[in-house]
Amino acid sequence: MRTGHNMVDKTSQVLAFPKNNHPLPQKMSTVAQTIAMLQFLANMPVPMGVNAISRGLDLPPSSCFRILKQLAEEGYAQFDQRTKCYSLGSAAVMLARRALDPANTFALIQPHLARFVAETETSLGFWRRIERKRLVLAGFLESPHPMRIHMSVGQRLPLFIGAVGRAFAGEFRLSDSEIQHEFAQIRWQAPPAIEEYRREIEKYVHLGYAIDTGNFAPGVTTVATILKDAMGEPSFGLSAIHLTNQINSRKLQEVGEALVALRKRLHSDLYGQE
Repeated sequence: MRTGHNMVDKTSQVLAFPKNNHPLPQKMSTVAQTIAMLQFLANMPVPMGVNAISRGLDLPPSSCFRILKQLAEEGYAQFDQRTKCYSLGSAAVMLARRALDPANTFALIQPHLARFVAETETSLGFWRRIERKRLVLAGFLESPHPMRIHMSVGQRLPLFIGAVGRAFAGEFRLSDSEIQHEFAQIRWQAPPAIEEYRREIEKYVHLGYAIDTGNFAPGVTTVATILKDAMGEPSFGLSAIHLTNQINSRKLQEVGEALVALRKRLHSDLYGQE
């Protein structure tokens, strides 16, 4: 996460050069070799030639060249004629973007979200629930405010962290023992007391929105609600994000109520339900 003045999120990491500590089995299927190749390309710090890639993957150069050539023809690898080096291609990037939001929900509702951002002057994150009790940021719209929050699409977080996590916990009606268990798994920047966390989950059940003030990230306040999918499952989160010093309690309530109204409108437009 960063502001308009480039405050970098601690979750951002620089990918290190891929190390082949576990050589690939000599008898691998072409599919397995291709997957390994894509993973290697995705982690390379700089474009590399066939021989360097084959050494890194412990694959015969002939096999490595054949797979790279096919990937380049399909756009999943990019070949530089000048340097004779390969890098990850744009088709792989597009595939990854689609994986963030397979149903293309963010694109469908983006006009509604953009109006919300303009009216409330908040940044807005669109989260999708994925496997292993985690969330992935599948879309993000920045506030028009000159001092604003930015988050990187694709970052993943524990399901029950922050305002959106409290909202998911409220949707799932977690028991006290379940809340205590899930709470213990989360690493907060500034952890709330467990009782406070429980009360905030209960507030979500009554109000339809949850608030995190500085627990997920110091100096940042988020307000969140949950969207359901076509099957009625809580699958997406919307989090309105402010710098704490830019928002007061009255504004927080207004943003929360606006989020609830947005949720009802989206459920009606998408599924014909509230």
